[in-house]
Amino acid sequence: MIRRRHRTTGQSLVEFTILLPVLLIMISGLIEFGFLLNYYLDLIDAAREAARWGAGDDPIHDDTSGAYIDPNPNFYGRVFAVARDSIDTGSGGQISLDPLTDNVVVSAFGISGGVVDERYPNVDGDLGRCFYNYPACNHNSDFTTAEVNALLDPSAPNTGIVLVEIWYDYHMILGLPWITLFVPDPVTLYAYSWMPNANAEPTPTPGP
Repeated sequence: MIRRRHRTTGQSLVEFTILLPVLLIMISGLIEFGFLLNYYLDLIDAAREAARWGAGDDPIHDDTSGAYIDPNPNFYGRVFAVARDSIDTGSGGQISLDPLTDNVVVSAFGISGGVVDERYPNVDGDLGRCFYNYPACNHNSDFTTAEVNALLDPSAPNTGIVLVEIWYDYHMILGLPWITLFVPDPVTLYAYSWMPNANAEPTPTPGP
């Protein structure tokens, strides 16, 4: 009985020694992707917060005179500032947008008859208004006007929409070689959010 017990203990030790590297790889991978998921959720929250704020702002009228203006740079700048501040606050300062690789892109749409009647800023076509290295942006809008049309309900009433998109290059915190061997470092994270915007809604008598 004593001899068999020693043999069982030795076998368990050998099995544990063989499995230990596998367990460490799995645990370190879970930790790394836990960090990545946390960053991604912060970006989603920031995009949603900026779009929600932009839903009450005006992308196509001058702030003081109310005259038609496209693009209204103050609108895009304010939405960007909300997204950036939300990222800083939500991540506790862990996420800092890099002007060389990251970006925030803001677009507004006027929807009439179930299709895009106007996309703002229209000077940029399908690109949206980015905030780093403009006009040679790191990223342009991931949604073309045709793709937006495909998402719309033709029977829906006229409306306006604001779209906020955020790109962020996540650099691995652990950066362990057995993770970077299979997953690129950095990993580009992309988050976006849509919100209605009554100010972008087409009217029967458009501005001059």
